Amino acid sequence: MPFLVPQTDKDGTELAGVRLPDIEVPLATYSGWNFRNESLGGTNQLYPLLGSYIPFPGTTEQRERNKDPRLSIKERYGSRQSYLDRVQKAGAKLVSDRYLLADDLQILVKRAGDHWDLLTTK
Repeated sequence: MPFLVPQTDKDGTELAGVRLPDIEVPLATYSGWNFRNESLGGTNQLYPLLGSYIPFPGTTEQRERNKDPRLSIKERYGSRQSYLDRVQKAGAKLVSDRYLLADDLQILVKRAGDHWDLLTTK
């Protein structure tokens, strides 16, 4: 029996739905489901609503060392400011489309900066 899961982008994140800045300008792969581990049995079943968060490697060197096929954070965005500019733009579009309140945009951008710092400061 095949596993039927949503279509994903090149990073493994689902394409469907409203793409919030965390998804539109990602620092990780996000999934709303997981395969069951062999040790638990039932490997032909999924854990729905038990998602994954798999951060991108911070640098090209980390990506190559771990053989991660996804681009690193630095390769994707170059700098923290470039990343935050893209988050701001993605958030502004959501405000324009009435999916996000304008008052929440700066909170979202700050959180994105904190997320960048967490993943790139070692």
